[in-house]
Amino acid sequence: MQSTAVYSLLFLMFLNKSKETKMPRLRPIEDHEATGTQHLLIEMARLNGPLDAVFASICVRSEVGRNWLRYVNDLFNGGILPVPLKEMVRFLISIKYFRDYSSAGCSNIAKGYGLTEAKLKASANFEKSDLFDEREKAALRYAELFKAGDYAIDSDDVYLDLKKYFTEEEIIELAMVCAETDGVGKFSRSLLTMPANCSRDFASG
Repeated sequence: MQSTAVYSLLFLMFLNKSKETKMPRLRPIEDHEATGTQHLLIEMARLNGPLDAVFASICVRSEVGRNWLRYVNDLFNGGILPVPLKEMVRFLISIKYFRDYSSAGCSNIAKGYGLTEAKLKASANFEKSDLFDEREKAALRYAELFKAGDYAIDSDDVYLDLKKYFTEEEIIELAMVCAETDGVGKFSRSLLTMPANCSRDFASG
């Protein structure tokens, strides 16, 4: 394990990319403070995604945060749904907040499974694209509805549509991906862990 200030450097790089040099509202752990486990969890986020290392370096300061980082890695990079599908769902919900996705991009693991940046970005207009099969479109429709509001998915028709393409076990996993992206995404953004050039897309986000 390198003893250099790797995560302090990552944080400084984040600030340099920002138009506004605002500090996160909660303090990221410093390299000299981090235990071996905390280093590993931050590195896992940096290498695998879907989280950025700055947000992970805040979460590792809490026991619950460390457990959550393990869980979210399993959710997005394991499970039974294809990793590229979950990455597209994450992207679609995320761009409801930001006009660009350059701060995160496609996760390394999703790339390893064959997801291209072109297809990822095309998911913003998936209904009109020939790049997506009907199963992928059903998942992305659900993601759009999930983000739309508290009652948008409260419908028999929504779940009947999903059940044409997914088992109930897969639907549970899909819903967890949507919930983590939406809910924890709000927390992350509120901490000012995103570069300032990632503009808010919808005022209601």
